[in-house]
Amino acid sequence: MQLLMANAKAALAGDSLLAMADTINWKDIELHMQADYWQAMFRKGGRVPYDYHAMFRALLLARWFCLSYPKLERALRVRIDFILFCGFVIGNKMPDASTLNRFNSKLEKSGVLPVMYEEIERQLSAQGIEVCPAKGAVTEVVIVKKTHAYES
Repeated sequence: MQLLMANAKAALAGDSLLAMADTINWKDIELHMQADYWQAMFRKGGRVPYDYHAMFRALLLARWFCLSYPKLERALRVRIDFILFCGFVIGNKMPDASTLNRFNSKLEKSGVLPVMYEEIERQLSAQGIEVCPAKGAVTEVVIVKKTHAYES
């Protein structure tokens, strides 16, 4: 599996979604999640929960690509760039639609989800990157690198 992941990353080296993931300071965003609290909340018995970092990144993909939870579930099974962006491992079990929905609901209920989205947008904007979410049947999000015109 590690070789497959390495080959996939190499093949997608120029992918704009993966390049954007590398520009984001995830620690600043995930500080809002209060890791110990979330790990305890999602670990109340049952099977081991999915990595909450990967789950939040999946919610970003749903937001940017205008995906319902069932469509996001499907995309996480077939799109290597989505899997790599989130940090899931190819071949491992992926979250289903209801798991993604519950995770989103818990973040929304806590009030941290909008703050985390704002921090993502702030960081990208500071680097001149604007994400224009997909509309309707469009399958790709547009990532625009803004340029600043300077007068001489």
